[in-house]
Amino acid sequence: MSTKPHAPPLSLVQTLADRFAGKLPGNEPCGLGVPVEHYTDQQRFEAERKRLFLRRPLIIGHESQIPAPGDSIVYDWLGLPLITMRDKSGKLGTFMNVCRHRGMRLVQEQGQTCLRSLVCPYHQWTYGLDGSLRNIPRRESFGEIDLSDRGLVALPTEVRNGLIWIKARPGEARPGKARPGEARPGAAEPAGTMGLDQHLAGLDADLDEFALADYHFFRQNVRTVACNWKLIQDAFLDGYHVTRLHKDTVGAFFPDALSTSDRLGDHIRSAVARNEIAEAADCAGSELDLRHHATFAYTVFPNAIIIFHPDYTSVISLFPLSPDQTIFAHSMLVPRPPASAGEQDHFERSFELIDQGVFQAEDIFVSEGAQRGMRSGANRELLFGGLEESAVQFHQTIERELA
Repeated sequence: MSTKPHAPPLSLVQTLADRFAGKLPGNEPCGLGVPVEHYTDQQRFEAERKRLFLRRPLIIGHESQIPAPGDSIVYDWLGLPLITMRDKSGKLGTFMNVCRHRGMRLVQEQGQTCLRSLVCPYHQWTYGLDGSLRNIPRRESFGEIDLSDRGLVALPTEVRNGLIWIKARPGEARPGKARPGEARPGAAEPAGTMGLDQHLAGLDADLDEFALADYHFFRQNVRTVACNWKLIQDAFLDGYHVTRLHKDTVGAFFPDALSTSDRLGDHIRSAVARNEIAEAADCAGSELDLRHHATFAYTVFPNAIIIFHPDYTSVISLFPLSPDQTIFAHSMLVPRPPASAGEQDHFERSFELIDQGVFQAEDIFVSEGAQRGMRSGANRELLFGGLEESAVQFHQTIERELA
């Protein structure tokens, strides 16, 4: 676990307040380029998928999505058939959605569901919610077969700050009896095996300050977008576009290009000042508010963005399918389940605004447009200026990992 201290998120709000008051300078100008082939090359895409997405802990949801025994998320987002489910003891586990007999897919439809058990449609081998093999029809025909050797192949799964993290390691998830330190098929790997503390590098302390574990799943939209996954990360890593691209939706809530960022390990913590930052200039530190005076966005390396809006939170997880196709899974979390029809309507309208009006019609729109522009050959590189410096840091981290 990283022991390097880092400033609390309120320090970024203070920086924004001081910049607004003219006490601190703004971003330094720069001009840095990222080659276009980093967004289009097939070999590079395969290297990113293997070295980043199949080796790093990834966010796949919030535990409030599957609150009761049997609640499950079925997904192929990583190019692997996976299922994350809560067993009868309340524990979460992630397993290959594949029968250990003849390899048939067990649960057919992707999405959220509730299961009592997993029954293979081919020969009706039956598995429990903990992944253990419970029944083989005509078991005697297999001779001396040990059910404990044929449980579902488990992947490391942990819950931290309410978020469900998995580590997809298909080459290391071996069938049969476990070797020392490995997961036994039929049981989720024990906590700590994915190196989550080291990966987080203190990010969990920030998420505690936002009380993310106390939030509740409200709505999700999963779509496939026609662009490279890094273009979407780029879109959330600059404050330059906020009042321009979002001028018809949320842009009016922000002053122009007043933002700051820093790093927590490989993750990037960004804060964009809201109009209320004018009030903060004369506030004591204890009066600064993380959601009122700024909007924080955490780029969680490699695949997620967590955005803390004034009264709800967006969690976006990205899963690349090809150099120019990406799964974009957006979940909206609310501070409590709606207690009235009015609250339900408020959050429904908020979800529609942010998911369709902002993300789809604006952020995804320009990301897909940039991908099409790359095919033209007009540019050899994408240019990033001082207000987009965080995006350059993100690409530098990728280069280090691919080296």
